[in-house]
Amino acid sequence: MSQFLSNYRDFLKQSAKSDRYHGFDMRVLARVEPVLSFLFHDWWRVEVSGLEKLPRDGAALIVGNSGSFLPWPAFMLLYALMSSRQNPRRVHIVAELDWIKDERLHSFLMELGFVPYSSANMKRLFSKGELVAIFPEGVPGLAKPYMGRDRLNVFDWAKLLPAVEMGVPIFPLATLGCDEAVPVLTNMEKTAKLLGLPAFPITPFFPWLPFPLNLGSLPSKWHMSLIKPLSYETSQERDELEECAMKQSQFAEGEIQAELNRLLRQQWRKH
Repeated sequence: MSQFLSNYRDFLKQSAKSDRYHGFDMRVLARVEPVLSFLFHDWWRVEVSGLEKLPRDGAALIVGNSGSFLPWPAFMLLYALMSSRQNPRRVHIVAELDWIKDERLHSFLMELGFVPYSSANMKRLFSKGELVAIFPEGVPGLAKPYMGRDRLNVFDWAKLLPAVEMGVPIFPLATLGCDEAVPVLTNMEKTAKLLGLPAFPITPFFPWLPFPLNLGSLPSKWHMSLIKPLSYETSQERDELEECAMKQSQFAEGEIQAELNRLLRQQWRKH
């Protein structure tokens, strides 16, 4: 772990002051860092822009598009922030984890910094000044057909409500390339229901290969773009807070889709 300590000294200093309640384990992160580095630099060749917009400390929420059965952009965001020379920060990935029956996968995600979704968990993290990321496309985002790539599903506005209630800045994050990385051929809804899963997507890897190979991905060029924070005002009234969360969800969705479209046009011009 000595090389890890040397490479991520600033991240470790920042993480030492971070919340550890949910099982985060720096030793596990150190073990998988070479894999994350390979995926980031060589497999997906990720380009990241806009991280300097994030505050150096204090609570903030990143809202992104997911693009596969597992939110691969979450792993790349985690690595990008960990290796940032300008603003290294630990990020808590809030996600629905109840559907994961494999205890190995569940524990692994928790140790890397995933947190089970609940309003209470999000508020607890915000109250401690933590950086949180969430991918609110929900179940439709898990099984988005390949023909619908780079088109967002409607965000679950309730996922943004805790941030709005606490007046936390919200940063949209657009990731281009993640939909191509894990092409979904079809979603077998009846099989998913039978197995108690939110979705059962058929990909070139899942369910044909054994775990963890069935969570694999094709190589594809990625671009992750963090957009300036949304502007909103908080309120003491419940109805107004919920209406504000709905609007911010729509604004975040619109900003991300517009950025994806811009990146696609930029990509087409290069070709």
